[in-house]
Amino acid sequence: MELNKGSEPLAIKADKNEVTLDVLNPENNAISFDWTTGSNQGTNAAITYLFELDIKGNNFADPVSIDLGRNIFSQTYKMEEFNNLLLNTFGQEAGNSVELEARVTATIYNDNVKPEISAPVIIKVTTYKPVSKALYLIGDATPNGWSADNATPLTKVTSAPGGFTWTGKLTPGKFKFITTLGEFTPSYNKGADNSKLYFRENGDDPYDEQFEITEGGSYKITLNIITLAFHIEKGAGPEYTELWFVGNPSGWSFKAMTVDALDPYVFHYNADLSAGGEFKIATKADFDASVVFLRPAIDKTPAGTNLDVVKWSENEKPGGENDYKWDISGGIYKISLDTRLMKIDIVPFTPFAMIYLVGEATPNGWDIGNSTPMTATSNPHVFTWTGALKTGELKFTCDKKSDWNGAWFTATEANKAPSDDVQQMVFSNPGAGLDNKWKIETAGTYSIELDQLKETVIIKKI
Repeated sequence: MELNKGSEPLAIKADKNEVTLDVLNPENNAISFDWTTGSNQGTNAAITYLFELDIKGNNFADPVSIDLGRNIFSQTYKMEEFNNLLLNTFGQEAGNSVELEARVTATIYNDNVKPEISAPVIIKVTTYKPVSKALYLIGDATPNGWSADNATPLTKVTSAPGGFTWTGKLTPGKFKFITTLGEFTPSYNKGADNSKLYFRENGDDPYDEQFEITEGGSYKITLNIITLAFHIEKGAGPEYTELWFVGNPSGWSFKAMTVDALDPYVFHYNADLSAGGEFKIATKADFDASVVFLRPAIDKTPAGTNLDVVKWSENEKPGGENDYKWDISGGIYKISLDTRLMKIDIVPFTPFAMIYLVGEATPNGWDIGNSTPMTATSNPHVFTWTGALKTGELKFTCDKKSDWNGAWFTATEANKAPSDDVQQMVFSNPGAGLDNKWKIETAGTYSIELDQLKETVIIKKI
């Protein structure tokens, strides 16, 4: 190792005198500083280096200091790193240019040699406004409606700065994007057309155009909040739009399953299956040899969750070979089949002892501790209520949890209008975050009938 560092004076240089930081390339190198070794004055003593960066003219009164130790002769900053340093540490405004000074101090570990400080190098840097690291979908077309607190998160595209994507079910209605849960601005709205975004920084901006869905279904959204590019495409949809439960509990008659209100790939069958025994799922209400059935991977698989599902038809396996079936004890069950993941949950159902009304439309408003109880009937799954409702929102709590993180029956979409007809509900498990509500537009006397097994409700003005 060379211990004599010679007599060359300490000097620092930058690989460029001026740099415009680039939001599109956060991981690219923005600037590099290099320096000579300096001199230990022939003492063979070790030298350590201190790098300092400050605003030009500040005389390094409050610099960013990096103690680099020995044998380090450069300091490099990436685009995003350098931009954050200027905005957050030096308090510079985004989009402005600023002159900086950098210097290096060499400390020689010999009491007879004073530290050496380089002459500063001056650079000019132009910053950019950072973009959000998170993005959320909000609107009556989206799974969680206009609730900013429960807006639906998009997935960040790590390979594309500013890129986000989301795939899921959208219903007829409008939507836009927000950057912060609980806040309606900043937002990204519909731009000049359906391929452009518009950045709305705050509520003072009157422009609040939204994208619109006219046909419900599965959609894929890709966008970039830097380039403001936007693309949405309707998916091909699920392989099956109808499925049937069939087996010993149904007397081997075909019983239509219910398509999930939020996910067309998921089907439900909630029923009294007291007879117990074998069952499978049919893709057509027919025992023809060509019909595809959905059955377990292992014959006589009992009730459980996240169970594997396999396709089978007699044409593929003549003579009934591998015609496996689930085999359950008699009881009340909620069955949920996900045709996307090919998984099934077969879960015994214990009804809640009481269901309660809560919301500004109800007699006790949002006071969950005093939420309005319904009336039990001879059927433990069915509750009724008759009384006065005000205008406003309504949903149903199953357990009156004071932290609001309990079990709920919610609407299938935000601001759902009541109907004299049977409406599907969504059961929201604790922590699920689903919060769509019914919207009572006309105050008056209403009758409500709720079936917690079938997950249906009738809200009728009388």
